[in-house]
Amino acid sequence: MDKEKLIKAINQKGLRNSLISIYYNIGRTLPFRAQRFPDGRVSDWYRSQFVEVHEVKPGGKGGKYGYAYGFYFRNGERADATENNPEQSWCKTSDTEPQGIPCAACGSWVLLDILGEATSEPTKIYGVNDVLEVGKHKGKTLAEVIRSDWGWVKWAKENAEHIFFDMDEVVEERNKSIKPLHPEDVLTYGKYKGQSIRDIADLDMNYLKWLAANNDDFVFDFTELS
Repeated sequence: MDKEKLIKAINQKGLRNSLISIYYNIGRTLPFRAQRFPDGRVSDWYRSQFVEVHEVKPGGKGGKYGYAYGFYFRNGERADATENNPEQSWCKTSDTEPQGIPCAACGSWVLLDILGEATSEPTKIYGVNDVLEVGKHKGKTLAEVIRSDWGWVKWAKENAEHIFFDMDEVVEERNKSIKPLHPEDVLTYGKYKGQSIRDIADLDMNYLKWLAANNDDFVFDFTELS
């Protein structure tokens, strides 16, 4: 499997990724590198540091929790985890054995690189022509679902624990399926369902502007109303 595609797919889950889940999803590969943005907080400080994971000991129901061990890096080099108080660091520059990584089973981890070889099959990444094997649309191709239930695709991308998409293919397919609307087209949803866009514009232009900003299915060139 293409490494960059796998990394991109894993990182779709954002706040849901722990070091334990990453380990499973990349085929129990060690070592790998990751960094954490607690609660989604992104800053130069968090960007400057990462861990290199060398050992994982899953635990808890289904192995979803557990411990990870490795080394701490800052600005691309081994460093003391607590810069101003090295003796209190969970990992010191002088450590030669992997150390217990804090918050290994917490979320908000981002996969940076996969350094080792997989020891099991990595998670499946669905392309648009693949048939979904799990979920409410099991048995349908991803392309079918993109056209019929885009809201579910967006939800599954971030929230479904075992469903990963090739988002480059998904976006391309989505763009092909979007039909631009015109003034005489009738809206099939919302509070003005059954009325033409031109009539709605006369009644409530702000509503159309709100749709354009908040509804992916509403693609309209407002200059056509001129």
